[in-house]
Amino acid sequence: MNLTLQQTDLLKELINIGAGKAAGLINQMVGVHVRLELPELIVVPPGETPDFAGRGFEEVLSAVRLGFRGAFTGWTGLVFSRNSANWLVSQLLGQVDTPPMDLDSLRIGAIQEVGNIVLNGVMGSIVNVLGENVGYFPPDYFESGIQDILTSGNASERVVLLIKARFRLEDGVADGDILIFFSMDTFESLVRSLDRLLAQAGA
Repeated sequence: MNLTLQQTDLLKELINIGAGKAAGLINQMVGVHVRLELPELIVVPPGETPDFAGRGFEEVLSAVRLGFRGAFTGWTGLVFSRNSANWLVSQLLGQVDTPPMDLDSLRIGAIQEVGNIVLNGVMGSIVNVLGENVGYFPPDYFESGIQDILTSGNASERVVLLIKARFRLEDGVADGDILIFFSMDTFESLVRSLDRLLAQAGA
């Protein structure tokens, strides 16, 4: 269940278009220059586990999840280590005059908004360019270990796209991961849509 080089390059192009739009929206929202880089796309076949390099199974992660349904069905998530999430929020929001008891809700709200923008941007680019339609569920935020994230759904009946994400700001970089979980029939529909677009382009 792998993509050809042409299919992979096209999908990367669509994802990067969405990432660029998402970074622009974040810049407008917070007035801080953010460059969102997606250097790697990995297709994880059914039954296999994505390789979260450098992350232990006991580490608590900050994650935003966005479900979708329609031409494609599944969910997509933006995942950070807790330290990366906290650093990114501090860079985006700067010093805020907020009572300590409200800082946690502010952090969660900021990460959820960033996740919503990025995930909508990436998925929106894919489905719009391919001429498909999907509906989205409201995004939700949760903190959990890798294992809980990976056991969402039946691993033998899904394909996962693992996209390395790098939020580059003036003072540093926050690394995260974008996951897109497709049901098997959805992934097959995605491949057909990619092939149709490639055929139209004469590739």
